[in-house]
Amino acid sequence: MVNDPDLSVRAAVDGLGIAYTIEALAEPFLRSGQLVRVLEDWSPFIEGLFLYYPATGRSRAALRALIDMIRTTRGWTSAKGLVEKPLYGGPSELKAKHGW
Repeated sequence: MVNDPDLSVRAAVDGLGIAYTIEALAEPFLRSGQLVRVLEDWSPFIEGLFLYYPATGRSRAALRALIDMIRTTRGWTSAKGLVEKPLYGGPSELKAKHGW
């Protein structure tokens, strides 16, 4: 297990295991035959981007700017194509949920 997608692909190319990565990184190696797809039935193609972030935090303005930039760059005016999912509403949500 590694936390670097390039290293993961390189390890797979070197025969050290399999890599779960974005297609753009693996594509040159797939085309050359150095890598093959495995477990395709369990890896459906999902179009769009998914952005997970804390529902609370100090960087709300910066995060909103990033989301708006992604939508503008991709030509998305609605949530279609970019799914925003706050992880949770912070301590107050946990207190309400668990009765603390």
